[in-house]
Amino acid sequence: MEKVAKVSMRDLAKEAGVSVSAVSLALRNSPKISPEKRKAIAKLAKRMGYVKDGRVTELMEHLRTFRAKKQLATIVILVLDFSRADLKLYPRIQSLIFGIEQEARDNGYDPDLMFMEDMKVSPKRLRNILTARGIKGVVVMPFQTGVGKLDLDLSGFCVSTAGYSIINPMLNRACPDYLQMMDELLEQICRLGYKRIGFIMTYVSGGVGHKLYSSSYLFYSNLIDESLRIPILRRRDIALDGIKNWMDKYQPDVVISSGKIYRLLQDLGYRIPEDLGFASLEIVDDHRDASGLDQRMELVGREALKLSFSDINLNNPGVPEHPKTVLIDSHFKPGNTLRKVGRARSVRLRATTR
Repeated sequence: MEKVAKVSMRDLAKEAGVSVSAVSLALRNSPKISPEKRKAIAKLAKRMGYVKDGRVTELMEHLRTFRAKKQLATIVILVLDFSRADLKLYPRIQSLIFGIEQEARDNGYDPDLMFMEDMKVSPKRLRNILTARGIKGVVVMPFQTGVGKLDLDLSGFCVSTAGYSIINPMLNRACPDYLQMMDELLEQICRLGYKRIGFIMTYVSGGVGHKLYSSSYLFYSNLIDESLRIPILRRRDIALDGIKNWMDKYQPDVVISSGKIYRLLQDLGYRIPEDLGFASLEIVDDHRDASGLDQRMELVGREALKLSFSDINLNNPGVPEHPKTVLIDSHFKPGNTLRKVGRARSVRLRATTR
């Protein structure tokens, strides 16, 4: 008599188009899987003749109970250049930290937020503290004052960062896709009929974000008539007089920049969006009603921690030999600082198969 092959969870997962862990959770009626998905997987298991192996079930239950009793491992979130009291001044960093904390807890880790400014310890002392506490995973927050070096011996730690500001050593990092962000923003502005698009750069010169934003804007400028081209107003020229002279000379009908510039334009008497359109590169709490880009910093934080998790799972600590960069797409958010002003202009900047 021909022996019938036993149906495994892997077989169920392949048939259902989900992961093996999802099948396992569904068959245990876990709330982590939606009721609809649990019902569908249970029905599939019955149809395919799946039978639980009692010995495996008993072993896995033992392991789950053992893990639940263990003390949660700790992930450290390291802030380098400002104190805990100043965290409220940096909404982007707050979002990054929130994403990291959520990802850590979702994976059974206890996140611990450390501020170097408050600790007043040397890099050597910090390393000793992390080692003594058995820390394996560290996510380093980006510098707020430009690019710089992380002066810490990373051997034995699985470290990642968010953004491009830490340039020495080169770490695994998760970043907003700045080039795609500016491409998308320019396309959206053109669809609303704006013609004279100005860009005021608030990012520090030399950083990767500065270069990628500028590259997209200059590429767009090369596609349009020369009479519509407006040079970038550089960060060093940002002041009321500098902005006023630039506005008077080039007369943009819309400006791309950040919340600081939004307020300076209002101080100069511009009504937004009646007199002038405004598109934000960073929608944060102080001008959350602006039209512009949600950089999805919570997701950036989550992906940064996943890079540390990957190295922990692979037992691959220290500075990576081949650093990886994960790019997170932004989302355009309609708001109250842009409006339809004319016939849509077709400008295609992002890659497309059409």
